[in-house]
Amino acid sequence: MKQKIEQVGKLTLQLKLTPGILLNLQLLQLPILKLEEAILNEIEENPLLELEEEESSQEKEKEETVLDFVIEDGNVFLYEPKEETTFEIPSPTSLRESLLQQARLELDDKEFEIASLIIDNLDKKGYLTLSEEEIGNRLSVSVEDVKRVREKIKRFTPAGCGSYTLWEAFAVQLEELQAPLKFIEAVKKLELLKKGKKHFMEETGLSEEEFEEFLCCLKRLDPEPGNTGDFNVKIAPDIRVYLSGEKIMVEIISPKTFALKINSGYLRYATTEEVKKYITEKYQRALNLKKAIDQRNETLRKVAEAVFEVQKEFLRDGKTLKPLSYQDIAEKLSIHESTISRAVKDKFVETPYGIYPFKYFFRKSLSGESTDNIKEKIRQIIESEDKKKPLSDSKIAEILKKEGIKIARRTVAKYREEMGIPGVFERRAKGK
Repeated sequence: MKQKIEQVGKLTLQLKLTPGILLNLQLLQLPILKLEEAILNEIEENPLLELEEEESSQEKEKEETVLDFVIEDGNVFLYEPKEETTFEIPSPTSLRESLLQQARLELDDKEFEIASLIIDNLDKKGYLTLSEEEIGNRLSVSVEDVKRVREKIKRFTPAGCGSYTLWEAFAVQLEELQAPLKFIEAVKKLELLKKGKKHFMEETGLSEEEFEEFLCCLKRLDPEPGNTGDFNVKIAPDIRVYLSGEKIMVEIISPKTFALKINSGYLRYATTEEVKKYITEKYQRALNLKKAIDQRNETLRKVAEAVFEVQKEFLRDGKTLKPLSYQDIAEKLSIHESTISRAVKDKFVETPYGIYPFKYFFRKSLSGESTDNIKEKIRQIIESEDKKKPLSDSKIAEILKKEGIKIARRTVAKYREEMGIPGVFERRAKGK
């Protein structure tokens, strides 16, 4: 008798996100102004959510005060009109300057060189006019390196810059909106819409309901991500950090005018199973929203406290920054690096020395040294050089290498130029 063993099933392990966890992830990455917008949208759709009455007109006046900030040359300024009848408006930051500033924060030296060429060759709509092969040939780098840097630039703000096609820009923007993968794939077939809705739905596999949701998402996308006008950016800080004696104080700024109230009275009107199901779902959604906001604020607090334990010196002098990565904070807090990325994304921090993007406090390092420290070492080397025989950038790189800092000649040149220090020939002529 032959025995036959058949595999009748397959055991698999899948990670499924609950609505509550998904909402936590979505709200964590929202800056405060977008969080306020999301809360308003939720209140409009959920009859169980209400805004509590404001306590006094004085508080209302205070809460309705809107601070306008302008980003200029990578710095953030409070916009304050002069008392005179005429006042000076701060110069707007160009798209190029904004993208370069983000590149300096996100990329290493090799990547920044590629990014600079990409950014310098964007058209007015934000699309790249050079092929990846042309960029690779000009800089003597691989096409793979160019592709990697271009993918990072596409996810800068505004999202989609550096794309070649409309659908490519839309795909990135849909990722930023946390749209379903099905929508991101569907946007690649936008041309099929010309043949009609039915044909498009058949080719993309979208249902009638999904198609309507897909169209709503399309309305939120920008076909010209680089066309930002003056590109003045209105921002609001999400976090306030300062020193009280030697203690680091972290305050998470709550959404303006919002004190959410869940009206549980609707549960009394759940007389039928259908109504009861609807009310129960909305009630759970309301609870999830309040919990998600609390979770967002707690995560921001923990991340900010961990960051400024490292960057405490900045709170004293407004300039000293130590090398720090997302991985460093993730390991310290025992959470995933992607959570740190979401917490930092598009957030601003108010410090005693001004308002800065949260990303600003994550500084890349060379051989364990921060960029600011390396610049200071370069300045000291140049100040102590023989004025009649000034040092070349290559020689400065060699001196730094002996101190344990591995740095390329072109990186020395870049840092020197950023500090406004002339090259070796100009310094030699001046020293004669």
